[in-house]
Amino acid sequence: MDPKLLALAASAAVLLALALPAPASGQAAAATPSCTASLVSSFTPCLSYITNGNSSSPTAGCCRSLSALVNASTGCACLLLTGSVPLGGVPVNRTLAVTLPRACNSMAVPLQCKGT
Repeated sequence: MDPKLLALAASAAVLLALALPAPASGQAAAATPSCTASLVSSFTPCLSYITNGNSSSPTAGCCRSLSALVNASTGCACLLLTGSVPLGGVPVNRTLAVTLPRACNSMAVPLQCKGT
């Protein structure tokens, strides 16, 4: 794996842990979309596509990781694709990100994330 992408994924995981609020006392944990460091890291194969768009289509590895992410947590997929989760200061090209499910022939991801 590219060391820059690995460093970016690690930074994203740390920033994610700091950025997502913990549920308030008495609030159900399910009300907050779960976007764990592991889920963010699993999305690493798509970072080069959604941050710089140098490719006309996402890689097969990116599409596999998106599918796994959507199956694990649609809420997390929504947060990542709408740029609601900081990815280590790397700007996400939201236009490319929101079209990623279609480009991968994957399930649709809601663009209005729950709890946001």
